[in-house]
Amino acid sequence: MGRDELLRRQASQTSEIFRGDASVEVGGGSRNAQRLYLRGLESSNLNVTVDGARQGRDLHQHRGGATNLDPELLQSVELDPHPSADQGPGALGGGVRFRTVDAQDLLGPDEDTGFRLSTGYATADSSERGSATGFQRLGRDWGALAHISGTNRDDYEVGGGGTMPFSGGRDRSYMAQASRVPADGHELRLGVQRHSYKDDSLYGGPGSDTGDPRAGYRGDPESQEQKRDTWTVEHRYQPEDPHIHWQARAYRNDNRLERLDEGTETRAVEHGGDLRNTFTLHAGPTRHRLTTGFDYYSEDARLQQEESPDLSQSSRNFGAFLQNRLDWERLHISTGLRFDDYVTNLGGQELDGDAVSPNLSAELALPAGWSVFGGYGEAVSGAGGTIPIGWLQRIDADATQLEGIDSLRAEKSRRGEGGLRYQSRDLVTAGDRARLEVTAFETRIENSLTRADGGPPHPYIEGLEEYDVQVRGYELRVNWGAGSYDTRLSFLSAETEDEDGNPLGVIRRQSGSGGDRLAWDHQWSPHETLILGYTLTWVGNHTDVPDDQPERDGYQTHDVQAQWRPWADERLTLGLVVNNLLDEEYAEHTSLAFEEDGDLIVREEPGRDLRVKATMQF
Repeated sequence: MGRDELLRRQASQTSEIFRGDASVEVGGGSRNAQRLYLRGLESSNLNVTVDGARQGRDLHQHRGGATNLDPELLQSVELDPHPSADQGPGALGGGVRFRTVDAQDLLGPDEDTGFRLSTGYATADSSERGSATGFQRLGRDWGALAHISGTNRDDYEVGGGGTMPFSGGRDRSYMAQASRVPADGHELRLGVQRHSYKDDSLYGGPGSDTGDPRAGYRGDPESQEQKRDTWTVEHRYQPEDPHIHWQARAYRNDNRLERLDEGTETRAVEHGGDLRNTFTLHAGPTRHRLTTGFDYYSEDARLQQEESPDLSQSSRNFGAFLQNRLDWERLHISTGLRFDDYVTNLGGQELDGDAVSPNLSAELALPAGWSVFGGYGEAVSGAGGTIPIGWLQRIDADATQLEGIDSLRAEKSRRGEGGLRYQSRDLVTAGDRARLEVTAFETRIENSLTRADGGPPHPYIEGLEEYDVQVRGYELRVNWGAGSYDTRLSFLSAETEDEDGNPLGVIRRQSGSGGDRLAWDHQWSPHETLILGYTLTWVGNHTDVPDDQPERDGYQTHDVQAQWRPWADERLTLGLVVNNLLDEEYAEHTSLAFEEDGDLIVREEPGRDLRVKATMQF
C-alpha cells in the first residue's frame, strides 16, 4: 500500500488505513479498544515495525502495538503473512511493516526546498486536524525533514444516531529525519518520532474495551496519555558487487501509558536491531539470493505506582537466520532456517530456551500466465504470551496452573498455505493489466498463554493456562486496470478453532474471525488533476461462535473519495471523503462483545463521516 492511496483515504488513525483490504480488520471502535487483525491473528502475534523498530508488547489491554502512529507520515505499508526466516522475532502470523516518508519522497527532481501545510475537518467526531512539514535537500545526496501535526477529536457519532461516550481524544505527532539517497552504493536514514494520544476514557472492565459504555460500565473515566518515542538508524550498502547487499538497523522504542489521575505509568523500553546481507549467486541455470543475518531485541518494562512497589519484567531475543530464494527457469523455491534464543521474566517466573524454525515454499510458473504455489513455515515467540505488561507483572510465582508440564514453553506457530496465481495483459481490452490470486491457509499456534482465572484479581493473577488455537480459511485477490482506472477486490473467509475443531470466536490479543469479508476498491483519474475513488466493504453474518459469545449480524459500508488539484503546478490539493456514506449502524466482528438479556452489547463504529482537507505545498 503506497502513499497515494493513504492520502486518497485521508486516514487519520490506524483503523482507517486498511479500509480497502479484506484481510485486515481493525475492531474496537474508539482508540482505546482498537486491535489490528491480519488473516484472523491479532497484532500481538505479528512482527510489527515502524522504520524497522519493533513495537513490542501491549502496555494495558491493547494499548501499544500498531495503533499509535500518524498515517500522514507514512510512505508505505507492507503486509506479509507468508512464512520466512527473515521476518524478525515473534512473527507467529507474519509481519506488518510501516515506513515513513523522507525529504526525497516529497521533493521534486528540480526542487531543493519544500514546505507543506495541511488542514482538515471530519464530521463524525467533529475533529480538526492541522500539520506542517518542511523538507530540504542538503547538497547532492542528503535531505532533511521536520514534521508536526495535531488532531482534536470529540466523541464520535455512530450509525443511525447517538454518540459513543469516552471516544474523543487528542493526537500529537512529531518527526525529524535525515536521509541520504543511494550514493556510491550507500544509503542512510536517521529518524526520531514522537506520537502521543491523550483522552478521558475507561481504564478497564465492561465498557472499556468490551461491550458498549452506553449500556453500563465499571468505574469512572480517567485522564490517560499514551506516548511512543522511536529513534531509528538504518544503513544500506549495495555496490556493483552482486555478493553485497548490506542492511544494518538499530532502534530504541519507548512506549508508555500514564494514568494521569492515578499517578501511575506503565512503560516499556526496547533496544534492538538487525544486520543482514543478501548474496546474489549464479550456479549453472539457477540464480540464488541468499540472505543471512542476525537480529536482537531487549525489552524492559516497569509499572510505576505512587503508593505501591514498582513491578518490572524483561524480555530478550537473539535470532540468526538464513533464507535462500532460488530461481530456476519456471520454478522459484524459497527455503530457510531461523534460530531464536530467548529469555523472559514473567513476574517471578522465567521462560527461557531456544528453537530452530524451518520454512519451505515453492512456486511453479504454468503456461498462459498461471502459476501454482505452496509453502510451510514455523516461528516461535519467547516473549511469554499476549498478556499485557500491566497484568503480566502481577503473576504469582507460586500459583502457576499449567497442567502436565513443569515449566513455561515458548509459543510456536505452524503455517501452511497454497494456491494459484494468474497474471496477464490485454485480457479484456488492449493494454489492460490483470492479476488474480487465491490462497488457502492454516495457522496453528501452540502453547499460547492466558490468565487461568479469566480476569485480573488483585494483587495477583491466580495463574496461567496454555491452549492451542488455529486459524484456517482462504483469501481471494483480484486486480484489474486499464488506462487511468484501477479496481481491486479482496475476499477473506476465516475461522478460529481450538485443537478439537470447536469455534473460538474472538480471543483478546490472540485471534478473531467473523463473517466472510469482501472489500472492493475503485480508483479513476478522468483528468490529470482529479482522482475519484469508491470502496465497498461487505461482511456476512457470523453464526459459528462458541456458546459464551454472541452471534454477529453482517453489514456493508460505502466510502467515496475525491482529490482535486485546481492549479497545474500541483501546489494546492483539495480532498473530499465520505466514509460510511449510508450511515450504516454496525460493529466490527472482532470488537469484544457480550449478551445481556438477549441483547448484543458491543461498541459500534462511526457513522457517516464527511471529511474535507486542503494541502498547500510550496
